[in-house]
Amino acid sequence: MTGFLLRLKQRKLVQWALAYAAFAFALLQGVDIVAQRFGWPDQLERILILALAIGFCFVLILAWYHGERGAQKVSGTEIIILALLLAIGGGLLWRLARNAPASLASASSAANPNDVSADRKSIAVLPFVNMSGDKDNAYFSDGVAEEILNVLARTPDLHVAARTSSFSFQGKEMEIPVIARALGVRMVLEGSVRKQGDRVRIAAQLIDAATDDEVWTQTYDRELKDIFAIQDEIAKSIGDALEVKLAGAPQPGRNSVGTTNLKAYDLYLRGIALWQQRRGDALWQAIDLFDQSTRADPKFAQGYAGQALAYSILGDYSARISYPETLARATDFAERALALDPSSPEAYAALGSVATYELRRSTADALLSRAITLKPSFATAYQWRGTLLMSSGDLTGGLASVERASALDPRSLIVAENHAFALRTLGRGAEAKGVCMRILAFAPTYHACMDDIAMVDLQGRDYTGARAMLERLAATWNPSAAAQGRELTDALAGHGDRHALAARYAALPPNSHLDMASGNTLEDYDLVAVIVLLGEPELALSHLERNTGTIGGFADWAVMLPALDPIRCEPRFIAVVKKMKTSDPYYAKVCAGHD
Repeated sequence: MTGFLLRLKQRKLVQWALAYAAFAFALLQGVDIVAQRFGWPDQLERILILALAIGFCFVLILAWYHGERGAQKVSGTEIIILALLLAIGGGLLWRLARNAPASLASASSAANPNDVSADRKSIAVLPFVNMSGDKDNAYFSDGVAEEILNVLARTPDLHVAARTSSFSFQGKEMEIPVIARALGVRMVLEGSVRKQGDRVRIAAQLIDAATDDEVWTQTYDRELKDIFAIQDEIAKSIGDALEVKLAGAPQPGRNSVGTTNLKAYDLYLRGIALWQQRRGDALWQAIDLFDQSTRADPKFAQGYAGQALAYSILGDYSARISYPETLARATDFAERALALDPSSPEAYAALGSVATYELRRSTADALLSRAITLKPSFATAYQWRGTLLMSSGDLTGGLASVERASALDPRSLIVAENHAFALRTLGRGAEAKGVCMRILAFAPTYHACMDDIAMVDLQGRDYTGARAMLERLAATWNPSAAAQGRELTDALAGHGDRHALAARYAALPPNSHLDMASGNTLEDYDLVAVIVLLGEPELALSHLERNTGTIGGFADWAVMLPALDPIRCEPRFIAVVKKMKTSDPYYAKVCAGHD
């Protein structure tokens, strides 16, 4: 033992160990200070500690085997090795430092749900609290907030969360930073409205969610007729606080709403709240209210634009009138709106939607792009342009536009479903399922996302999951289809008559999922994919052909699905693509060398 201690002393191992420990401690302290200042992730320090521990062992080995009477000798090769280790370690640290901010942001977000790191020029306008004592006035306080939101949404320098998402927190007791994180914004406007007789009191405050501090606050106590001026004043104050010039600011002598008729404005607010629901009955009620608003003020452009928006999508939610009729009415009202207000983004978006249904793809793109230019935070316009690009064969461009819509409106059900479908066209089923599972977490009865999830499971041969989701879909959407999940998954698993089931699906008329006696819950384009999965390509082609070229048809969405690859190279399929005035993004890959 004495001899061992003597050798340690001769080779100065204790001195080397103490010197190395001092060096390592100093290095770690320095890195810790720098890491806190520059926001480096904790993983960096853990990696450094591991590297220093390995280095400690290496140094002791060198000192032991190369010590001779207390004088260490290190060969040139070992010096080179040490230099290389230092160079590699330095390179790793440099790369980690470059990537650290993003890593830290995600790590700190998980650790601290109140942390907000969005850009300062991003904002959500929460629904104003109705303080009037009358629940029937809730639409009015919502409308005040929405009109402020609409003015802000026209400003290119601002990222404005869409109404659907920001209003989804109505009545929920949640901290402002938590809401801001969910919406991807930094600033939050909240307020209250008290309407009594011909007086109105509006209190509003702008909060920086990163610090939870008030940036601006104001209370207005005016006559009800001044409501329009108050909304514009609030929007201007927010622009001043955020140091941006509002593109949606009204011209002198005018207001952002486009009417001074309180009755017309009141009816419009009721209608726009119903339009947001995207249900057949709600859309018909919205149309009636918009009509009443324009009767109260025949020069109210937004009233006509509201009717145009409602009619432009009505065919997807109601079978009371035909697609051509709904689109004709949408066009008429949009043109009347533009005659009164040539800068109406809603009117351009409605015309873009009509042109998309009519397969006038270039015109549709121009109209929707114009709507986005006029209102840069117009989530619906991004959504519709995304599905237009997708159905035109530009899957990547379509996904990018829908993703922008999702960023602006992260809690919108229809935007999320379109996002999921765009991912499915790119073969990214797991991601599509993830998007829809997030939506079902707070909207558990949303049928369109159940459809997407079921299709992803069917494509992946997860028949247990698909059956459960189809049964859930039938229970919440169309009880006549209660047996669809069992019949379809049994047939695909080899326990049923595939041909008979495929023939039944192929005979269904368009929009059969809207018929509560059809026994079907799946969208038309997904029925084609299911028929292909059932191994009946001829029936799939026949069903696709019958629904090609008709206004409101689904064939252009269907041909974008990778599930249709087994029939993609057929001349009849190619003819469908041509008739739909689109392009097949998978033809070159799937049909290469096909005779």
